[in-house]
Amino acid sequence: MHIKRIKAKNFKTYYDLDLDISVEPDKPIILIGGKNGGGKTTLFEAIYGALYGLHIHSLKQFKELLNAGSLDKGEEIITLELHFTGKVLNEEQQYILTRTYALNTSKQPTESVRLNMNGTVFLYGTATPPAQRIEQEAQVNKIIKANLPQELSRYFLFDAMEAGNLLKEDQLNKVIKENIENVMGFNKYIQLAKASETLYQQYTAQRLQVENEKKEYLGLIEQKNKFQASHKMVQQLLQDALQYSVAGKELYDNLKAGLNQETTIKNKIEQTVATIDGIHKKEAIYREDIENFVKDIELNVCIPKIVEALKSEIHLILKAKNEQQQNNSTNLSREQIETISFAILNYLQQNKLVLGDVKLEQLVDHVWRTSQNLPIKDEYHFLEFSEVKALENLLNNRAANPFPMLNQQQVDLNLSLAQIPIFEAQAEQMKAQITGTDYAILKAYEDNEAGIKKLETQIAEAQGEITKIDKRLHQYDIQMSQEPDPRYEALGKLKAFFEEVANQLLKTKKQQIELKMKQDLNVNLAAYRDVIAKVELSENLSNLTFKIYHQAGNEIYLNQLNTASKQVVVQVLLKALHEFGDYDPPVMIDTVMGVLDETSRSTVLENYFPELSHQTILLSSDSEIRPQTDLSKIEPFISKVYTLERDRERQSTEVIIGYFGKTVNA
Repeated sequence: MHIKRIKAKNFKTYYDLDLDISVEPDKPIILIGGKNGGGKTTLFEAIYGALYGLHIHSLKQFKELLNAGSLDKGEEIITLELHFTGKVLNEEQQYILTRTYALNTSKQPTESVRLNMNGTVFLYGTATPPAQRIEQEAQVNKIIKANLPQELSRYFLFDAMEAGNLLKEDQLNKVIKENIENVMGFNKYIQLAKASETLYQQYTAQRLQVENEKKEYLGLIEQKNKFQASHKMVQQLLQDALQYSVAGKELYDNLKAGLNQETTIKNKIEQTVATIDGIHKKEAIYREDIENFVKDIELNVCIPKIVEALKSEIHLILKAKNEQQQNNSTNLSREQIETISFAILNYLQQNKLVLGDVKLEQLVDHVWRTSQNLPIKDEYHFLEFSEVKALENLLNNRAANPFPMLNQQQVDLNLSLAQIPIFEAQAEQMKAQITGTDYAILKAYEDNEAGIKKLETQIAEAQGEITKIDKRLHQYDIQMSQEPDPRYEALGKLKAFFEEVANQLLKTKKQQIELKMKQDLNVNLAAYRDVIAKVELSENLSNLTFKIYHQAGNEIYLNQLNTASKQVVVQVLLKALHEFGDYDPPVMIDTVMGVLDETSRSTVLENYFPELSHQTILLSSDSEIRPQTDLSKIEPFISKVYTLERDRERQSTEVIIGYFGKTVNA
């Protein structure tokens, strides 16, 4: 993907912007300077908004985004236009994406989207009929996703000041996981595995003997899924509302009572931050429990499954062995018979109760033959006594499978993690109230309380419908065909196949990333330049870890790095992911130097920015990339330079050629 031009009409500080940001093949950098408040971040937002939309839902939002100077001219319309190129089947396509926002007669925001792809136009808007809009919007989203999916945009369009935050706790591992699944192209195999499983389930339904029963059954399943989805969504809304109610009750009461608003809000902000920290701690405990479960998976899962499969055969073996033992225990040994016979014969001879000469050996032989039970054939004679005892112990094993508990723990954790954005939004909302008296919180709390009752009613109704459908589903006797079906068997194996493909690709990709990061860190990480021995990524997609090792053998712990070094590590990681990913988007960086020290600044300028991407757009102030000392270091790699100047009287930003009065040989 290569961005050629950005146009913005009546958008925030830009009254009429038309900026050429195309680059030459050997000069990948576009340098755009501006003072604080000059419009750099707004330019960033214009490109992002042109790609993914502004999502304006109210008149207030529209007014906030509308350029103040346009009001005098009666131009209440916002236009964003992005010219870019991208390859489809190895052929370069030219795109012009235009998004227009205006107000209708009811003063409600409307949107119109137009994408021109080499003369083929896709068009939809707020007033477009639903069926046509769905079709056109799907085509536009498909094209944007092929060039830069929105879920990955924050890794290629980002604020360097925030880069170090990605190293906090598990955020870096999350970045790696998302990129390996999406940027590296693994996500398509994960999706194929899920699709295979869904197709397998659908094919199972198609094998129902009675067609009418299948249709009715699947119809009920569809109804149940809809009610369950609705039930889950309303439950989440209720959970959010209850969390908001509990979190805001004290604040509401205090504000109602006329207590000092600023003190109350500050205390509540601290409590909200503590709640977020508690959720992260629960996540760490869950990860530790998962690692312990995986270590003992044989004892917890495999052995119980083996016992369940072999239980009948083990019972037969133990029964046969017990019968054999009982039969042997009822027979007297020959030595015992000889001892008893001698005593009896001696007694009879002494009391003259025996006529003639009786030989002891003949008597013993006779008793031995008549006393022996018929032998029982031992079908398991090849088993040793210790092996039989092992089978008996295996049958008596009562190992408990902790997976259900871990699964429930995961469900609870996911619900808690989903609450974090809400808590953060609450904290930001409360911070905004500190500087002045605003009773909007009271109104929001009262509206939330009224909504809780409505949500509880909806949950009860949905649960009732699900119960009714379950009763009907249990009435069906589903008989599956017993005839072999090669397609059905193949579908059952596809899920595991695609998962294995993803794992094999991970091994190949991770080696490339590790080597590239090691090379770049040895150049760009000033604190450990030329002493990094290796970079190590784990091979587990579900729990990715990232480590750096010194040539002395010790690990360089990420949380011990200073803020500037963390920024370098994250930027080097993103460069490696950009280089080996399936996407080739431009990189746009706001506040380019972030918190880098003098040594790191020089290294990044000379070794990082020139090699980062085929198109790198840098938004910088004159204190970051300094015109007198820093500009010359990247000048050979610059295609264009601009400076954004803010006109306070006209409330508009103008674009000037050059970088704070300096020109380059572009």
